[in-house]
Amino acid sequence: MPRQINGCRYLQVATLASLVIFFAEQSWAEGPFDSMRGTWSGGGAIALSNGTQERIRCRASYSPSGPNLRMSLVCASDSYKVDLNSHITASGGEIKGTWAEATRQLDGDLTGTATGGDIQVSAKSAVFSASLLVKTNGRNQTISITAPGTEVSRVAIALKR
Repeated sequence: MPRQINGCRYLQVATLASLVIFFAEQSWAEGPFDSMRGTWSGGGAIALSNGTQERIRCRASYSPSGPNLRMSLVCASDSYKVDLNSHITASGGEIKGTWAEATRQLDGDLTGTATGGDIQVSAKSAVFSASLLVKTNGRNQTISITAPGTEVSRVAIALKR
């Protein structure tokens, strides 16, 4: 008889553990940025306003929590470095947030849209304006940044998880 009770308890514990895992996964799947979760790395090219183009290496980290996303992007080439952090919130496909770039001590606001694996935003400050497009598809991600009239006219990055 004790084996049956232990077997029954084992079944109860296994069922309870399965339910906890199921609901934990369900709560993670509800956020619009969950497909971005984790650390990504890769490279790309940066086009400077003086006409030169350089290869860059990048690392991005995404920490989603429900409708919120904290992002860090650090990229460097031989002569250029960017250290960007942002916090955005999604509501009904619209996103708003803030950004800060540490190496140039700039910060500002973000506005845009998030649909599926695509995020399209406009980043603005008192002295800077840029458009960003982030496309996430499985373990691949591309980031395109255009900032006409600035030191950096275009950035194209391909990342993998």
